Amino acid sequence: MMELFEVTKGFLSTHFYLLVLLGGVIFSMQAQKRDRFALRLALSCLLCLTVGLVNEVVYTAVRSKAAGMIWNSALDMGRSLLLYGISTAAIYACYQYSFKNAVYVSAFGYTLQHMTFLIYYLCRYYFQTERNSFADTTLFLVLFAGVYLAEYLLLRGMQDYTANIENGRMIVQSCIFLFCAVVLSVLSYNYIVSNETLRETPAVFVVSAFGIVMCINIIIGLLDSFQTRKVKQELAMTRQMWQEDVRQYELTKQTIDVLNFRYHDLKNQMALLVQDKKVAQEIRQCLDSYSDSVRTGNESMDVVLTEKSILCRKYDIDLTCMADAECLMQVSPVDVYSILGNLIDNAVEYLREIPDRDKRLISLSIGQEGAVDVIQIDNFLQQKPEEERGFPVTTKGDKANHGFGLRSVQYMVKKYDGIMRIATDNQLFSVTIVLPLKEQLKAETP
Repeated sequence: MMELFEVTKGFLSTHFYLLVLLGGVIFSMQAQKRDRFALRLALSCLLCLTVGLVNEVVYTAVRSKAAGMIWNSALDMGRSLLLYGISTAAIYACYQYSFKNAVYVSAFGYTLQHMTFLIYYLCRYYFQTERNSFADTTLFLVLFAGVYLAEYLLLRGMQDYTANIENGRMIVQSCIFLFCAVVLSVLSYNYIVSNETLRETPAVFVVSAFGIVMCINIIIGLLDSFQTRKVKQELAMTRQMWQEDVRQYELTKQTIDVLNFRYHDLKNQMALLVQDKKVAQEIRQCLDSYSDSVRTGNESMDVVLTEKSILCRKYDIDLTCMADAECLMQVSPVDVYSILGNLIDNAVEYLREIPDRDKRLISLSIGQEGAVDVIQIDNFLQQKPEEERGFPVTTKGDKANHGFGLRSVQYMVKKYDGIMRIATDNQLFSVTIVLPLKEQLKAETP
């Protein structure tokens, strides 16, 4: 078994580009794969291995005839660039990435591989494992297995992190930093190996530690770019949703006005046409049961609550509302429509899938407490959802285009210096929004 471990260590040390490819494959767990992915991946590995073996033969032959640290370092860098290029091509062939993003993913894989080797050399120096073959091999395999397992667990816990980076400058910067880290390591190690005096000093430790710090910074930058992209995507989606809310608010307002006019007109005409008072009363009650018009005294509240009452009736959901017409005067009508509409839509989207009719209830309250307006909406919760950055993760398949409702509400709340809190306790999903009054906002403005 030990011989197998030593062979594995030697193979991975020589054909390190396979570790670069492995890092890219783990990174691309959630990426869209190209047709015949398994065949493509197998052929890519075979191609990498073939080119790597040929490269190793040529590299060994040339290096044996070369003289000088600079020449040897140049050979090492040339081999690294060639094998990095092969890994990039393999990633591009297997996943539906643009070439730019394939370079990006490969840079992540290369950085991870290079950082792990530096950690190995640092531990090897510190623990003196090169004197014990068993200890050295065990350190190598455990270290690499641990790092790649950590990559898998880290990325599995992230939502929607697949590479879709359009910032070419950021990709170039990451590759330049990676290239500098590799050059520094290669030149430093070749210089240390060629200098007998330095072999007995902590030079290896210092070089490894510095290279590890550089690699960690590169990885943090690469992962942080996804959060930046996601925030930009959320902002763009929120703006789009707000623009749609503006149009929908005006359209709904006009539609409700027309419906109310037609409704009252129909009641009046019915009173003239139907002579039997008992029949007329029954028809009037029937018409009243379909009247979902809400009148709080606040026009923007009336519009959104009327629209959402009709929506709740469609899905057999009971919506109860207690609203103070004097509240939310500091909020623009469109933002009132957007905030309340998204809150109710979020509840309806969940409750429409609940089979128990008695649990399809939405409770909405809008009131004033001291110097703040408070909005609270509650609905039944079957099981606690997964969360990401304080928000429940959408259960819809198309996560890229869903799950923005509550985030949109939060952006609106922040616009008015408010606070939003989400609670998921005791089978109850609750959203509470606190907005300072208009006078309070003016008082706090310098």
